[in-house]
Amino acid sequence: MRLIATDLDGTLLNEEHEVSEENIKAIRRAQEQGIEVIVATGRTYFDAVSICKKFGLNTYLISYNGAAIHDKSGQEILSLTMERDDVRYMVNWLEERDCYYEVSTNKKIYISSRAKEILHKEAEQLRGTAFEVDSIYFEEIVEQIFSQSGMTPVKNYEEAMDAEEALYKVFCFSFDDKKRKIAIDNFARMKQFLMTSSMTNNFELGNKDASKGNALKRVANRLGVSLDNAMAIGDNYNDVSMMEIVGFSVAMGTAKEDIKKLCSFVTYGNDKHGVAHAIEKFMSI
Repeated sequence: MRLIATDLDGTLLNEEHEVSEENIKAIRRAQEQGIEVIVATGRTYFDAVSICKKFGLNTYLISYNGAAIHDKSGQEILSLTMERDDVRYMVNWLEERDCYYEVSTNKKIYISSRAKEILHKEAEQLRGTAFEVDSIYFEEIVEQIFSQSGMTPVKNYEEAMDAEEALYKVFCFSFDDKKRKIAIDNFARMKQFLMTSSMTNNFELGNKDASKGNALKRVANRLGVSLDNAMAIGDNYNDVSMMEIVGFSVAMGTAKEDIKKLCSFVTYGNDKHGVAHAIEKFMSI
């Protein structure tokens, strides 16, 4: 066993958005034994690398759901961007329908200046229905979304388009299932993009060749490591592409049942040091 790839949110990060000491120690023990560790996330590179530095982790980084790869020195290995006109269409469509969106670039995450208002409005509209948003869940979602570094409010999407930065990902979130499904159906026809999901109530769009699985293949080839001797740990649908190609796939205890069924092993939840538990299991094989 020579390679471990782990997701961040819901996996390596606990509910406080921190990496536990148990997880840090397990990663370092693996690295000391010559096992390459890779962090693979839907977050931006600048956000992910700041998290890793905060907790003293030095790894390869797969970011933007596989659209970018950086080595341990920060050198960019891969960059798969989106066409500006396509992103302009997407964000204009989302703005017109009052949807929460993010445009992730190589420098910032652009959001509508009305972002929080949109989320509050949706939750209020669902109050008293069968789809009412639990207040605790609402606060958790808002905290998770707005904990990202680089969040930059804009009055309209054209400000983001005018920034002339590399465009990697469009993220959409809605508490309203019907509203979200209409958006998914609309964008699913755009075959030049890959759609995935990293959390409940969201979907994300990126370059059609950008997936965590494709990025992991590239890193493994670069390192000369067979994916039969690799492990991937995750909790959501954007992790499936890497779970399907490794010899040992691990679902977090908090993952949905269909994701657990895909995996060779189910570890503890992210608040119970599930990554550390999986690494110890992995290293004992």
